[in-house]
Amino acid sequence: MTWVASRGPKQEESERDRRDTPEKIKGPSCSGGRKKKRAKSPRAPPRRNRVAFQSVSPSPPPAMSPTPAKTPAKPRPSKRILESYTIKGSDGVISPGDAVLMKAPDSSKRPYVARVEEIEATGPRGSNVRVKVRWYYRPEESMGGRRPFHGSKEVFLSDHQDVQSADTIECKCNVYSFKEYTKLDAVNAEDYFCRFDYKSITGSFVPDRIAVFCKCEMPYNPDDLMIQCDDCSDWFHPACIGKTIKEAKKLENFSCESCAAENEKKVESPHESTGQSDEKVESKRRRR
Repeated sequence: MTWVASRGPKQEESERDRRDTPEKIKGPSCSGGRKKKRAKSPRAPPRRNRVAFQSVSPSPPPAMSPTPAKTPAKPRPSKRILESYTIKGSDGVISPGDAVLMKAPDSSKRPYVARVEEIEATGPRGSNVRVKVRWYYRPEESMGGRRPFHGSKEVFLSDHQDVQSADTIECKCNVYSFKEYTKLDAVNAEDYFCRFDYKSITGSFVPDRIAVFCKCEMPYNPDDLMIQCDDCSDWFHPACIGKTIKEAKKLENFSCESCAAENEKKVESPHESTGQSDEKVESKRRRR
């Protein structure tokens, strides 16, 4: 309880009136003689100010809102890592590390190529199966686009990873190394090859340099016919040596212009050393 003092206005007015009112003195008596002053009546002492005490009741504390009850957290679905998975509608079985073809959102486009990194099953009885994949990019899907030395079945292993439903897998495919691909007797529709790793953010390739051939100094495209020189073992495109593909296939022996010039010099001066020709062979195959 709080107590406060207040001064009323009536007391103030009464005091002011008493201060302004002069004292009344009675005159002498009629009987004569010395005038006697009547003793002044003592002034009544001023009243003390009244102090009023007012009780102030404290305001009640604000009503506390009831604490909402915590909703129980939903239990996370249990996840199991699978070692293999049988593709729906097919007898193919995939495992981590296998390459697969996945359906594109647009049915008019070719399926995507991906490498399976992990297979997981969630939901009741593992009915929901998802695969963590690492995408292969086709040359036209990269920043630099397709170039003349890129093969029609060439893909780049990117650093782009994603999680997709296993229902989007069409079938299993094969992604060979460049050396393995060039040794195939026949190339099927599900066969691809990869010789570059691709950084999807920067658009860079690993390795960033490979061997080049021919006078055009281009990397080897396994889809194109090339002729090997019998002397220096370098490879040339028929168009770069002025021949058609039909003419190039009929050649039994072939020497490039540099080796043909060296052979003529050997015939004219057989006693000279052939060390210069070996140096030229090494200079043809440089990396860029």
